[in-house]
Amino acid sequence: MAKKEKQPYHTVTFTFPEESISYQAFSKLKKYHAEGLVGFEQLVVIKREDNGAFSFEDAVQLTPTNKSTKGALIGMAVGILGGPFGILFGTLTGGLIGGTKDLKHVQSIQETFKRTVGNIEPGQTGVMAIGEEFDHSVLDGLAAELGGTVTRTDEEL
Repeated sequence: MAKKEKQPYHTVTFTFPEESISYQAFSKLKKYHAEGLVGFEQLVVIKREDNGAFSFEDAVQLTPTNKSTKGALIGMAVGILGGPFGILFGTLTGGLIGGTKDLKHVQSIQETFKRTVGNIEPGQTGVMAIGEEFDHSVLDGLAAELGGTVTRTDEEL
């Protein structure tokens, strides 16, 4: 059996000065996806408390998938509500449901998520988008229009 090549994983994180603007961006990103301007698989609104804790305020799965990576991310998102043990349990369960048997792969997903969510400062609410971006100017324009910042992360998982 041939070794499976690692796939690049593109994550875009938006932060805005006001929580309500994050929800505006979330709606616009869903619209951009429907219009074919971006190829996102998932969108998540993440609220970061002053103490650094975070919660998922809203989320949407934009494309049907059965890949283990996405299962692990969704499982991790649900597991966040249960604290550190919930993250681990949710990630592992989501990964298993998604068909993954590679624990190192799941751990790298967890590390990527931790680094990416760190782009949202304590006390802010932001939007994380996972998937494909066809033209940087579309998302740069959205961030400029709404007075926010955009951070991109590309990693192989």
